Amino acid sequence: MKFLEGNTDFGINPVDSKYKVLSGKNFFVLWSSLGIGLLVISAGSFVSSSNITEAIIAIIAGSIVGSILLALAGKIGSDHSVPSIVSMRPAFGLHGSYLLTVLNIFQLIGWSTFEITILSKAANIFSNGYVDFYIWSIVFGAVIVLFCILGPLKIVKQWLSKFAVWVVYGSTIVLLISIILSTSGGVGSEGVIDSNSTVSTTTTANAASAASTSFDFSFFNSLDLVIAMPLSWLPLVADYNRYAKKSKNAFYGTFLGFTITNCLFYIIGFLLGISDIFAILVAIQTFFYGFFLLVLIVDEVDNVFANIFSSAMSFKNIHNKINYKYLVIFFTALGVLLANLIPIQQYENFLLIIGALFAPLFAIVLTDYYIIRRGGRRITIENFYEKTNRVKISSFLAFVVGSITYFILSPISGLHVTDLGLSIGSTIPSMAISILVFLVIELLIKKVKLKNEEYSSDKKIE
Repeated sequence: MKFLEGNTDFGINPVDSKYKVLSGKNFFVLWSSLGIGLLVISAGSFVSSSNITEAIIAIIAGSIVGSILLALAGKIGSDHSVPSIVSMRPAFGLHGSYLLTVLNIFQLIGWSTFEITILSKAANIFSNGYVDFYIWSIVFGAVIVLFCILGPLKIVKQWLSKFAVWVVYGSTIVLLISIILSTSGGVGSEGVIDSNSTVSTTTTANAASAASTSFDFSFFNSLDLVIAMPLSWLPLVADYNRYAKKSKNAFYGTFLGFTITNCLFYIIGFLLGISDIFAILVAIQTFFYGFFLLVLIVDEVDNVFANIFSSAMSFKNIHNKINYKYLVIFFTALGVLLANLIPIQQYENFLLIIGALFAPLFAIVLTDYYIIRRGGRRITIENFYEKTNRVKISSFLAFVVGSITYFILSPISGLHVTDLGLSIGSTIPSMAISILVFLVIELLIKKVKLKNEEYSSDKKIE
């Protein structure tokens, strides 16, 4: 088989069985850790609702829906030992996957830049400004490169499973209880912020108010914001789940791990009510003398590692012969550079782009795999490599229609049409329309092929 030639440990070729060593518990740990983040807290502040019960329901429902999609996408990788970008080839074609590679690298570099910025600013705050931001960004860049060179197996089994994630879980529960006890004045109360904080309570209150009133969010719009976070991991989940011992265990570990931490951190963000990420850093520093901020800094590094590592895997979809170590050094250096040049602004718009692109995209990938190909029963490993189409027009047409639908329905989109009077969100409708368009076009193509075959057989009889 040609695709096995020049195989590397961290490339896009199928993983050798000797590397498929991660258990369901390992995936619970991995995706629990990747569901944790300061940016998730910021996203939680955008969840607006008339009452806390409705907001919590939106957070739980969105986390469950998004995590199911995440686990299903990961299962394609664990079923066939292929990385995420390769798992899209049967649905979009080999050349079609090149465009998806560009989109994926765009969002991964975006996340990496955001997270390196947050890490460096958090460390700067924790060190009371004695070490400059740019120095911290270089330090974290070096740590990220080291993580990438060690690879996902060692990071999951030696770092996350034995230490990091359990410390974060314990600290998160303590933080959540502290926030609940200190928000006697209501959600988003300035009671959460220490009076000695360098960020004024007026500023944070205004940030919270802006987050909730900038857009007319319904329950479903808040649901979209919650689903956006697991959606952002869909294009890289199989990069790690392909190392699973058993596909079924990886599915449940991924689903449970991400659902729990996504819920916890969105709820923390909602209760804090602060959209400005730097104000969040200052607020968290007031808890337990900065210990929780230190814990989050330590855990946030593996999120950047995952984004950088998957950037390299995505690029190898176009050119697999480049050593991934050079790629991770390049993408890390790019993230560090951008973190020092580009300020974090309009974070909710970044979530909008992710939802608009990856909700319809993976609706098509999952429909192709689980419906058209009957859960992988009608697909072989060669269909991901040698026997894949160049471009699948039906998928791209459905993708474009779904993305446009998302932009039209989302209240934070410049293309939002208010005259429709719909409050149904944008994620679920865009996915549904993408699936419908894809299936209809595939059905029409199948009918045309059958007619051509009948016509050809009739000609032969004549």
